[in-house]
Formats: sequence, C-alpha cells, structure tokens
Amino acid sequence: MYGKPALGTVLPLAGLTAAPEVLPGIPFARALQEAAGAGFLLYCTFAVAILSAKIWFLFRNAGDHS
Repeated sequence: MYGKPALGTVLPLAGLTAAPEVLPGIPFARALQEAAGAGFLLYCTFAVAILSAKIWFLFRNAGDHS
C-alpha cells in the first residue's frame, strides 16, 4: 500500500488495451461515437451554408440603399 504505486497509475486501463471487444458495450459506444461525429459534420455543413448565404445576401444587397 505504501511502498508500491497502485496498478492503475502504472498501467492505466491495462485491461482495455488487451481486448476491447471482450467488454460489453464497446461496439455500441464505438457506433455511438461515429454517429455523433457524423452529426457534428452535418451541423458544421449547415452552419457554413447558412453563413455563406447570409454573406452572399449581404454583398448582393450592399448597393441597394433606398
């Protein structure tokens, strides 16, 4: 206890690096992470499209000061 460090400090997640498919929920977590990544890319695409349209309308109507 006092002389040796805990196993987790020397080998963090030692069991997870050996065989991640053995643990239940890892394939689900991997699929969930991929879906979250795809959703984030879709969000970024819509944000860029909306900002581009806003800037395009801003420059298109810049000459109309009536």
